[in-house]
Amino acid sequence: MPSISNLHVDTLLTNVSVMYQNDDAGYAADEVFPEIPVDKQSDKYPIYGQENFRADDDLRAPGGESDEMRWSLSTDQYYCDGHAKSMVIPDEWRENEDAVLDVDVDTTTMLTDQIFLRREVDAYNQVSAGLTGVDLAGSKWDNDANDPIKVVDAAKETIRKATGMKANRLLLPEPVYRGIRNNALVKARISGAPTFDASLITQQQLATVFGVEKVVLASAVYATSKEGQTQTNDYIWGKNAMLFYKPPSPGKRAVSLGYRMTWNKGRLGALVYRFRLDSRHSDKIEVMRYYAQKIVAAGAGVCWNNVIA
Repeated sequence: MPSISNLHVDTLLTNVSVMYQNDDAGYAADEVFPEIPVDKQSDKYPIYGQENFRADDDLRAPGGESDEMRWSLSTDQYYCDGHAKSMVIPDEWRENEDAVLDVDVDTTTMLTDQIFLRREVDAYNQVSAGLTGVDLAGSKWDNDANDPIKVVDAAKETIRKATGMKANRLLLPEPVYRGIRNNALVKARISGAPTFDASLITQQQLATVFGVEKVVLASAVYATSKEGQTQTNDYIWGKNAMLFYKPPSPGKRAVSLGYRMTWNKGRLGALVYRFRLDSRHSDKIEVMRYYAQKIVAAGAGVCWNNVIA
């Protein structure tokens, strides 16, 4: 009887392949740092004072002069660093690739994922450096004795007093999201929820309960182990949480926790490059982005560290 190995020679399937990557919906950077296209790699932007919060006397007597107000203006600056990843594709790879593979597309996809992953890590680092996180100590949100809604409501007051705006985004890493869904005090606020599985509670239901427009689910993971070691992944945003204000549309005279200034002009408009390396008998693909993620109004956000056990 012939062996299976003589009847069939293993080849790569043409309709399936496996690539590990984060779901695009798991990235939170676009919510925390709305994009602002800029014309120059570096520049300044104006910051108005808080004179609009002063309820000065505006009484005017007949024939008298109206009270004259003064407003202040300061500036801050940004610099869009270049972020790039590249990979060399030898001619031998191209000549030997099977139908299921497309080395150009696969390489571009992986390089772009690397750029987006690093941008998410940078977003977390910017928040960590720009906001002082509150440690809840013994008041973890996955403990039924603690009410996270009251904590978030108090933070809304802090943001309102600092900016005049109503906080409209609650960022929850996936472990925190699961912990909150199982909190008995949170479930009690959702019609019917105390009697069914917490996994059926949606982001929109939580947004309604917490009184925000959107619950931002930050589920992206990254490798915490060094290259060459056994792969270990963890959530970029950890077990933290953040309440913040995001404007309906970023632009002039608007408060926002942060912005991502993106420079994409002229020769740099094509941010995926492919060029020939004749001496190496190879092609090189490079993906590049220029951006600066910056906290511009720290009062528009409140964050908490290690909110679950």
